[in-house]
Amino acid sequence: MEKLRVGEIPCWRNSMLEKLRAVETPCWRNTVLEKFSAGETPCWRNFVLEKLRAGEYLCWRIFVLEKLRAGESPCLRNSMLEKLRAGETPYWRNSVLEKLRAGETSCWRNSVL
Repeated sequence: MEKLRVGEIPCWRNSMLEKLRAVETPCWRNTVLEKFSAGETPCWRNFVLEKLRAGEYLCWRIFVLEKLRAGESPCLRNSMLEKLRAGETPYWRNSVLEKLRAGETSCWRNSVL
């Protein structure tokens, strides 16, 4: 965890996407990334992933993606991704992403996980 904070890991694109290709986070890969490919989640794709590529939102990368990889975030996986499948993402889109824009990522870490 400390190494992640000081940036001693490969970038998100080179490490996490390789893990997604390796089927280590199947639920994430099968729902969200397929929607990215289809252009169905433009706000998420254009804002959050661009920030992750730039090395921003470290707490999101540390807490959410690490837990997804370990299978430790059933609430996110079973609830939020199910909503993404159904196109019902009002909380995700209106609350979480607005907080990310405002730099309030601690709320995401403390409440969703």
